[in-house]
Amino acid sequence: MGSTKTNARGKQLQELLNEGIIDCVDDDSTTFEKNDYEAKLDCILGSQPLLSFITNVEAHPTIGTINGHKPLTFDIQIGAEPKLTSPRLSLNFKEAKWTKFRSKLDQQLMLWNNDTSLNAALNIEEHSTFITNSIMLATKEAVPTSTPTSKIYPLSEASKSLITLKHQAYRRWKRTGDNTDKRQYYNSKILLTNSLRNDRRDNLNELMSSLCHKKLYSDKVWVTVRKFHSKRIKQTFTCNMTYNNTTATSDKEKADLFADYFENDVYSYTDDTLPFHDQVTSQASNIKKKNITSLNTPKWKQITIEEVKYHIKQLRNSSAGPDNIHNRRLKNSSELLIQHLTRLFNQILKQGYILTKWKTANIILILKPKKDKQHPAIRTIRSESTSTCPKTFSGYSI
Repeated sequence: MGSTKTNARGKQLQELLNEGIIDCVDDDSTTFEKNDYEAKLDCILGSQPLLSFITNVEAHPTIGTINGHKPLTFDIQIGAEPKLTSPRLSLNFKEAKWTKFRSKLDQQLMLWNNDTSLNAALNIEEHSTFITNSIMLATKEAVPTSTPTSKIYPLSEASKSLITLKHQAYRRWKRTGDNTDKRQYYNSKILLTNSLRNDRRDNLNELMSSLCHKKLYSDKVWVTVRKFHSKRIKQTFTCNMTYNNTTATSDKEKADLFADYFENDVYSYTDDTLPFHDQVTSQASNIKKKNITSLNTPKWKQITIEEVKYHIKQLRNSSAGPDNIHNRRLKNSSELLIQHLTRLFNQILKQGYILTKWKTANIILILKPKKDKQHPAIRTIRSESTSTCPKTFSGYSI
């Protein structure tokens, strides 16, 4: 038996060997030669199942490198399945042509027959779909899609701090309209751009320096082993969820189980224990106490165009909902679109009808750390986004 440190290393190495994360290589090819010293390839450390597909490991001549390390090549006999296209659109609003957007939007909206009655639920649904399609067609003409850039380098603490300052200054500027907050936002934006450039440069320098080590010391080997061991522990994830003796495996079953948990344990409704005739008497008394308005007098005030404009201006630039209409498109909309939305909102209030699409939202569930992964209680709602029009309409319904 060795020391506690040696035993801990041995246990970590044994667990990685048992789980197939380390693959021992039976090869006499040298990977390092310098000053009568040579090293050979002993093992490959990698995550499963990728490690199982590595074949044809070969060492090649140094090709003029001064550190003596030989390049290694290997084959990975694996193919990637085509990734499903995300229903969300990623748009480059900086390159948007808003004048063209409003012009195309007006052309589409003028195709609507203003004599169409909106007295039925089907007509309201049809009008809402027409507005959504008009916005999408105008977007396709005037707003280009963005190409996401992948950042494989970690951000520095300075960059993270500047990101926070930039968002805080932007929110203050939009809330107060103060020029000082506006200048602070743009200054933070410039500083953040420079900081991200420095992060990329430092990451490249670190990568190049890591390829020039003269020798791989044992301490670095054990650091790598410890990283894979910790990564293996943190990434253990169960594919099942259990609640009330019901096990869910598919995404739909998990969503239903999560809904049952909230319905039964979180938002449970306590039944009224009073006799039925007492419940009726109580409800009738509450109605009598209220000021009953005449049926000929509307119980709500008609929404005006100015109110719609105000609420659209207050919308945050958050993620788009299931309708894929970002708030920035409404903020740059035309007068004709405001008129259509005002008419739609008033008819919804008059008919008391909520559109089917407005009842749909995107919800992302995130696991809470260090909790039982099989129970729905450990999942929290990280992000929720509804369609854009109900966000605007909610200002009148509260």
